[in-house]
Amino acid sequence: MSYSVSDDQKRALREDGIVKLPGVVDPAMLEELNASFEWTVAHPGPIAVGNTIGPNIFFVENANPEARPLYQDLVDRSPFPKIAAELWGSEFVGFLAEEIFWKKGKTMQTFWHQDTVYSPWGGEHWCNFWFPLVKMTAEQGIRVVRGSHKGIQYDGTKFNPKDPTEPLWGDKGNFPRLPNISAEAAADPDSWDIVGFDVEPGDIVVLHPHCLHNGGETDETLPERRNLVLRFFGDKSYFSDHLPKDGKGLYNHKPIPTAEGGFLTDGDLYRPEWANNLVG
Repeated sequence: MSYSVSDDQKRALREDGIVKLPGVVDPAMLEELNASFEWTVAHPGPIAVGNTIGPNIFFVENANPEARPLYQDLVDRSPFPKIAAELWGSEFVGFLAEEIFWKKGKTMQTFWHQDTVYSPWGGEHWCNFWFPLVKMTAEQGIRVVRGSHKGIQYDGTKFNPKDPTEPLWGDKGNFPRLPNISAEAAADPDSWDIVGFDVEPGDIVVLHPHCLHNGGETDETLPERRNLVLRFFGDKSYFSDHLPKDGKGLYNHKPIPTAEGGFLTDGDLYRPEWANNLVG
Protein backbone atom coordinates (compact mmCIF):
# COMPACT_ATOMS: atom_id res chain seq x y z
CA MET A 1 0.00 0.00 0.00
CA SER A 2 1.56 3.27 -1.16
CA TYR A 3 0.16 6.69 -1.92
CA SER A 4 1.60 9.82 -3.48
CA VAL A 5 0.24 13.11 -2.16
CA SER A 6 -0.48 15.78 -4.77
CA ASP A 7 0.29 19.49 -4.51
CA ASP A 8 -3.45 20.22 -4.58
CA GLN A 9 -3.98 17.93 -1.58
CA LYS A 10 -1.18 19.64 0.33
CA ARG A 11 -2.70 23.02 -0.46
CA ALA A 12 -6.17 21.90 0.61
CA LEU A 13 -4.96 20.77 4.02
CA ARG A 14 -2.87 23.91 4.45
CA GLU A 15 -5.55 26.38 3.33
CA ASP A 16 -8.88 24.64 3.99
CA GLY A 17 -7.85 22.55 7.00
CA ILE A 18 -9.26 19.40 5.43
CA VAL A 19 -8.56 17.09 2.48
CA LYS A 20 -9.91 13.79 1.19
CA LEU A 21 -7.44 11.10 0.14
CA PRO A 22 -9.49 8.61 -1.87
CA GLY A 23 -8.78 4.88 -1.99
CA VAL A 24 -5.64 4.95 0.17
CA VAL A 25 -6.42 2.04 2.47
CA ASP A 26 -6.04 -1.41 0.93
CA PRO A 27 -8.34 -4.32 1.93
CA ALA A 28 -5.81 -5.87 4.33
CA MET A 29 -5.29 -2.64 6.28
CA LEU A 30 -9.01 -1.92 6.20
CA GLU A 31 -9.60 -5.30 7.82
CA GLU A 32 -7.09 -4.35 10.53
CA LEU A 33 -8.81 -1.02 11.12
CA ASN A 34 -12.14 -2.79 11.56
CA ALA A 35 -10.59 -5.34 13.92
CA SER A 36 -9.02 -2.52 15.95
CA PHE A 37 -12.39 -0.77 16.08
CA GLU A 38 -14.05 -3.92 17.44
CA TRP A 39 -11.26 -4.41 20.01
CA THR A 40 -11.71 -0.85 21.20
CA VAL A 41 -15.48 -1.27 21.60
CA ALA A 42 -14.84 -4.39 23.68
CA HIS A 43 -12.16 -2.70 25.84
CA PRO A 44 -13.41 0.76 26.83
CA GLY A 45 -10.82 2.97 28.49
CA PRO A 46 -10.97 5.57 31.25
CA ILE A 47 -12.53 8.39 29.23
CA ALA A 48 -14.93 6.38 27.05
CA VAL A 49 -18.42 7.86 26.89
CA GLY A 50 -21.76 6.52 25.72
CA ASN A 51 -23.32 3.10 25.38
CA THR A 52 -22.63 0.00 23.27
CA ILE A 53 -25.89 -1.89 23.93
CA GLY A 54 -29.41 -1.29 22.71
CA PRO A 55 -31.13 -0.14 19.53
CA ASN A 56 -29.63 3.35 19.72
CA ILE A 57 -25.86 3.39 20.25
CA PHE A 58 -23.67 6.46 20.71
CA PHE A 59 -20.14 5.55 21.80
CA VAL A 60 -16.87 7.49 21.74
CA GLU A 61 -13.52 6.10 22.88
CA ASN A 62 -10.36 8.18 23.01
CA ALA A 63 -6.70 7.54 23.84
CA ASN A 64 -7.09 4.34 25.84
CA PRO A 65 -3.64 3.58 27.36
CA GLU A 66 -4.28 -0.15 27.02
CA ALA A 67 -4.89 0.32 23.30
CA ARG A 68 -1.56 2.05 22.69
CA PRO A 69 0.43 -1.10 21.73
CA LEU A 70 -2.29 -2.23 19.31
CA TYR A 71 -2.49 1.09 17.48
CA GLN A 72 1.23 1.80 17.62
CA ASP A 73 1.92 -1.51 15.88
CA LEU A 74 -0.72 -0.77 13.24
CA VAL A 75 0.70 2.71 12.62
CA ASP A 76 4.29 1.42 12.46
CA ARG A 77 3.33 -0.94 9.62
CA SER A 78 1.17 1.59 7.76
CA PRO A 79 1.92 4.33 5.21
CA PHE A 80 0.04 6.88 7.31
CA PRO A 81 3.06 8.59 8.93
CA LYS A 82 4.71 8.97 5.51
CA ILE A 83 1.51 10.46 4.11
CA ALA A 84 1.37 12.95 6.98
CA ALA A 85 5.01 13.88 6.36
CA GLU A 86 4.30 14.52 2.68
CA LEU A 87 1.17 16.55 3.40
CA TRP A 88 3.08 18.82 5.78
CA GLY A 89 6.60 18.69 4.35
CA SER A 90 7.69 17.52 7.80
CA GLU A 91 10.82 15.60 8.78
CA PHE A 92 9.26 14.42 12.05
CA VAL A 93 5.97 12.58 12.48
CA GLY A 94 4.77 11.26 15.82
CA PHE A 95 1.66 9.24 16.63
CA LEU A 96 -0.48 10.70 19.40
CA ALA A 97 -3.48 8.42 19.95
CA GLU A 98 -6.61 6.81 18.53
CA GLU A 99 -10.30 7.65 18.74
CA ILE A 100 -13.40 5.79 17.57
CA PHE A 101 -16.99 6.87 17.00
CA TRP A 102 -19.84 4.38 16.83
CA LYS A 103 -23.43 5.42 16.22
CA LYS A 104 -26.31 3.09 15.49
CA GLY A 105 -30.08 3.43 15.25
CA LYS A 106 -31.42 6.94 15.80
CA THR A 107 -28.69 9.30 17.04
CA MET A 108 -27.88 13.00 16.89
CA GLN A 109 -25.07 14.78 15.16
CA THR A 110 -21.85 15.34 17.07
CA PHE A 111 -21.98 19.04 17.90
CA TRP A 112 -19.61 21.52 16.32
CA HIS A 113 -16.37 21.91 18.28
CA GLN A 114 -12.58 22.21 18.06
CA ASP A 115 -10.36 19.49 19.53
CA THR A 116 -7.77 22.06 20.59
CA VAL A 117 -9.98 23.40 23.38
CA TYR A 118 -9.80 20.02 25.10
CA SER A 119 -6.06 19.36 24.80
CA PRO A 120 -2.78 21.35 24.94
CA TRP A 121 -2.05 21.39 21.21
CA GLY A 122 -0.81 24.25 19.07
CA GLY A 123 0.83 24.72 15.70
CA GLU A 124 0.38 23.91 12.05
CA HIS A 125 1.44 20.25 12.10
CA TRP A 126 -1.41 18.45 13.81
CA CYS A 127 -3.86 16.24 11.97
CA ASN A 128 -6.62 13.72 12.45
CA PHE A 129 -6.66 10.84 9.98
CA TRP A 130 -10.40 10.09 9.87
CA PHE A 131 -11.23 6.64 8.44
CA PRO A 132 -14.80 5.86 7.37
CA LEU A 133 -15.59 2.20 8.01
CA VAL A 134 -18.96 2.47 6.25
CA LYS A 135 -20.08 4.47 3.24
CA MET A 136 -21.31 7.97 4.11
CA THR A 137 -22.47 11.13 2.38
CA ALA A 138 -20.79 14.43 3.15
CA GLU A 139 -23.57 15.30 5.63
CA GLN A 140 -23.26 11.92 7.34
CA GLY A 141 -19.47 11.99 7.61
CA ILE A 142 -17.27 14.72 9.04
CA ARG A 143 -17.49 18.38 8.00
CA VAL A 144 -15.45 21.46 8.86
CA VAL A 145 -15.76 25.20 8.55
CA ARG A 146 -13.25 25.87 5.80
CA GLY A 147 -10.13 27.65 7.03
CA SER A 148 -11.20 27.71 10.69
CA HIS A 149 -7.94 26.01 11.73
CA LYS A 150 -6.37 29.44 11.24
CA GLY A 151 -8.95 31.27 13.29
CA ILE A 152 -10.45 31.84 16.72
CA GLN A 153 -10.12 29.41 19.60
CA TYR A 154 -13.69 29.08 20.81
CA ASP A 155 -14.81 27.61 24.10
CA GLY A 156 -15.65 23.92 24.14
CA THR A 157 -19.11 22.45 24.31
CA LYS A 158 -20.56 20.26 27.04
CA PHE A 159 -22.45 18.40 24.28
CA ASN A 160 -25.76 19.31 25.89
CA PRO A 161 -28.61 18.46 23.45
CA LYS A 162 -30.66 21.36 24.83
CA ASP A 163 -27.84 23.83 24.19
CA PRO A 164 -25.06 22.71 21.80
CA THR A 165 -23.03 25.84 22.62
CA GLU A 166 -23.12 25.54 26.44
CA PRO A 167 -19.55 26.54 27.41
CA LEU A 168 -17.17 23.92 28.72
CA TRP A 169 -14.79 26.34 30.44
CA GLY A 170 -16.85 29.49 30.85
CA ASP A 171 -15.19 32.20 32.95
CA LYS A 172 -12.27 29.89 33.74
CA GLY A 173 -11.10 29.86 30.15
CA ASN A 174 -11.97 33.29 28.78
CA PHE A 175 -12.71 31.80 25.34
CA PRO A 176 -15.49 33.22 23.16
CA ARG A 177 -18.61 31.09 23.17
CA LEU A 178 -19.17 28.73 20.27
CA PRO A 179 -21.57 30.03 17.63
CA ASN A 180 -24.58 27.85 16.89
CA ILE A 181 -23.33 26.83 13.48
CA SER A 182 -26.05 24.25 12.79
CA ALA A 183 -28.86 26.72 13.51
CA GLU A 184 -27.23 29.55 11.60
CA ALA A 185 -26.47 27.34 8.58
CA ALA A 186 -30.05 26.03 8.57
CA ALA A 187 -31.37 29.59 8.53
CA ASP A 188 -28.84 30.78 5.95
CA PRO A 189 -26.77 28.17 4.07
CA ASP A 190 -24.28 30.88 3.09
CA SER A 191 -23.58 31.95 6.69
CA TRP A 192 -20.78 29.39 7.10
CA ASP A 193 -18.41 27.92 4.51
CA ILE A 194 -18.86 24.25 5.37
CA VAL A 195 -17.01 21.52 3.51
CA GLY A 196 -17.30 17.73 3.63
CA PHE A 197 -16.98 14.74 1.32
CA ASP A 198 -18.87 11.65 0.26
CA VAL A 199 -16.68 8.81 1.54
CA GLU A 200 -16.41 5.04 1.55
CA PRO A 201 -14.15 2.50 3.25
CA GLY A 202 -10.63 2.90 1.88
CA ASP A 203 -10.76 6.70 1.88
CA ILE A 204 -9.09 8.94 4.46
CA VAL A 205 -10.22 12.42 5.42
CA VAL A 206 -7.35 14.40 6.96
CA LEU A 207 -8.20 17.48 9.01
CA HIS A 208 -6.51 19.87 11.40
CA PRO A 209 -7.98 19.41 14.91
CA HIS A 210 -8.32 23.18 15.39
CA CYS A 211 -10.94 23.23 12.62
CA LEU A 212 -14.51 23.71 13.71
CA HIS A 213 -15.99 20.33 12.84
CA ASN A 214 -18.98 18.11 13.45
CA GLY A 215 -20.06 14.54 12.78
CA GLY A 216 -23.22 13.23 11.19
CA GLU A 217 -26.21 11.46 12.69
CA THR A 218 -27.69 8.04 12.07
CA ASP A 219 -31.26 7.34 10.92
CA GLU A 220 -33.03 5.21 8.33
CA THR A 221 -30.68 6.51 5.60
CA LEU A 222 -27.57 5.51 7.59
CA PRO A 223 -28.49 2.96 10.26
CA GLU A 224 -24.90 2.55 11.48
CA ARG A 225 -21.99 4.99 11.44
CA ARG A 226 -18.50 3.70 12.24
CA ASN A 227 -15.25 5.58 11.99
CA LEU A 228 -11.78 5.49 13.46
CA VAL A 229 -9.34 8.37 13.96
CA LEU A 230 -5.54 8.33 14.25
CA ARG A 231 -3.83 11.55 15.38
CA PHE A 232 -0.37 12.65 14.25
CA PHE A 233 1.95 15.60 14.94
CA GLY A 234 4.97 16.94 13.07
CA ASP A 235 7.78 19.50 12.89
CA LYS A 236 5.55 22.48 13.71
CA SER A 237 3.66 20.98 16.63
CA TYR A 238 3.86 22.68 20.00
CA PHE A 239 2.73 22.32 23.58
CA SER A 240 0.19 25.04 24.30
CA ASP A 241 -0.54 26.03 27.89
CA HIS A 242 -3.86 27.66 26.99
CA LEU A 243 -6.22 25.48 29.03
CA PRO A 244 -7.54 26.10 32.55
CA LYS A 245 -5.92 23.88 35.16
CA ASP A 246 -9.04 22.90 37.10
CA GLY A 247 -11.47 21.74 34.44
CA LYS A 248 -12.24 18.63 32.46
CA GLY A 249 -10.75 17.86 29.07
CA LEU A 250 -8.90 15.15 27.23
CA TYR A 251 -5.74 16.47 28.84
CA ASN A 252 -5.40 15.56 32.53
CA HIS A 253 -3.26 18.64 33.32
CA LYS A 254 -0.38 16.59 34.69
CA PRO A 255 3.08 17.77 33.58
CA ILE A 256 4.24 16.05 30.39
CA PRO A 257 7.81 14.71 30.76
CA THR A 258 10.39 15.07 28.00
CA ALA A 259 13.15 12.62 27.06
CA GLU A 260 15.78 15.15 28.18
CA GLY A 261 14.28 15.48 31.64
CA GLY A 262 11.95 18.20 32.83
CA PHE A 263 8.52 18.91 31.41
CA LEU A 264 6.98 20.58 28.39
CA THR A 265 6.32 24.29 28.78
CA ASP A 266 4.28 26.67 26.66
CA GLY A 267 5.69 26.98 23.14
CA ASP A 268 7.97 23.91 23.36
CA LEU A 269 8.01 21.48 20.49
CA TYR A 270 5.51 18.76 21.30
CA ARG A 271 7.97 15.98 22.05
CA PRO A 272 6.89 13.93 25.07
CA GLU A 273 9.35 11.34 26.34
CA TRP A 274 7.47 8.56 24.52
CA ALA A 275 7.46 10.31 21.13
CA ASN A 276 9.52 8.76 18.37
CA ASN A 277 9.94 9.81 14.75
CA LEU A 278 8.01 7.41 12.52
CA VAL A 279 9.63 8.68 9.31
CA GLY A 280 13.19 9.31 10.48
